[in-house]
Amino acid sequence: MIIEKYVTLGERGQIVIPKEIRDRERLMSGDLLKVLDLNGEMFIRAKKGKITPEHRILEILRKAKFTQKDWEHIRRERNIE
Repeated sequence: MIIEKYVTLGERGQIVIPKEIRDRERLMSGDLLKVLDLNGEMFIRAKKGKITPEHRILEILRKAKFTQKDWEHIRRERNIE
């Protein structure tokens, strides 16, 4: 089944993929998408099967910006248990 929808380009170049398509393709916030420009025709593809739960966790931890002291505290707590 082909779904064709119009979307609006936001100020910062962002688009919202319609919910119907996100649901069908099982897309979630943070999923990696590839944008192709083929002689003026644009395509968006989801990168499937490459992002593991471990990669998602690592990305969340990177964004959390833990300091060295934070990690030392976590290690100490783990050793106590």
